[in-house]
Amino acid sequence: MKLIKFILKYKKTFFLLAIAMLIVSCVEEIPLESEGFEEAIVIEGSISNELKQHEIKLSRVYAIDSTGPSALSGADIRVIGNREFIFQESEPGVYVSRDSFAAQPGVNYQLQISANGEEYESTPMQLSGSSSIGVLQANRIEYSGENGVAITLNNQSTNESANYYRYEYVETFKFNSNYFKVNDLILVDGQPVEVPKQKEEYTCYQTNKSQEIILSNTNSLSEDSVNDLLIKFIPSDSPSLSNRYSLLVKQYVISREAYTYYEILEELSGLDNVFTQSQPGFLAGNISNINNPEEKVIGYFDISSVSTKRIYFDYEDFYDPESIRPRFVPYASCEASLPSTATLIAQLEQDIVRWSTTTPSGAFMVVPTRCVDCTRFGSNVKPEFWED
Repeated sequence: MKLIKFILKYKKTFFLLAIAMLIVSCVEEIPLESEGFEEAIVIEGSISNELKQHEIKLSRVYAIDSTGPSALSGADIRVIGNREFIFQESEPGVYVSRDSFAAQPGVNYQLQISANGEEYESTPMQLSGSSSIGVLQANRIEYSGENGVAITLNNQSTNESANYYRYEYVETFKFNSNYFKVNDLILVDGQPVEVPKQKEEYTCYQTNKSQEIILSNTNSLSEDSVNDLLIKFIPSDSPSLSNRYSLLVKQYVISREAYTYYEILEELSGLDNVFTQSQPGFLAGNISNINNPEEKVIGYFDISSVSTKRIYFDYEDFYDPESIRPRFVPYASCEASLPSTATLIAQLEQDIVRWSTTTPSGAFMVVPTRCVDCTRFGSNVKPEFWED
């Protein structure tokens, strides 16, 4: 989940204050402060029970800067737990733990940051129980007036401390270009020449991470169960359904306070621009400036347990295999043309056409590159995890 996408939204002050009051009574409120500001530090990151190198991102948002946040480099970052974990900057504003580690139950973890002469720290946090994903299901349904495939999640836990959940997903799908070709048309000494195709351009894969906030709260239920939670809806005309589709779902068991923070953030995501020059307030988290508590700090540091599950399905599982499959490029935009030699050379130099066929007279017919080169929309490298 990308925090920046949501903090760049705003509306009038009374609307923001109303959102704060929408939080259910079982969850503590997190204040939405209403003073104006000139800038704010943004801290993105959490630690989980996954054994890996964890990541923290730092940036600054300026009220008068319409270009978005700027990376904050040169910081000293560490997480204090059962020992000290040092983070090193891997690229501007992105800090990765030097060692792989996994959060342990019963241990307090605290984020500490030193940046531009200022010291920041989070409140100490612990793992909030654990719960595994039970079942992922894909079904063809009507949703908000659209036909498509819905992926839903169900799980049940006997762990009474696991009541608040956040979800992320990574979708990967296999797709084909509109047409298969065996040859390429390239320029040799300034003239078009037909040669065997240079690379795989018919079958590709595209991977996308979730951007929205997906939450579930079972605190008010008699059983700790998540039932038919919609994780992803894919409209029938989406190219992602055209061949084979996979969704990896990550379930985070989070604290009550973290749930509250993300719930408000989710509400704000439906508004326009939280941070602009006329911005009325900001969403406070659990990170503060040690020496200047009044400084605006955006972000929430949480410790969560994670479980994952992957689902696969094919186009034929839900649609007629003989039907016209959705494509990135409509077939109507892929008609072959017979350009003049001068025009063809110019088009090949710009890589906007590819070989289609050769006429009996030896002239070249071509189609737009996007119709035969799937790498315009994805990668021709098959992911290591992929199962056909």
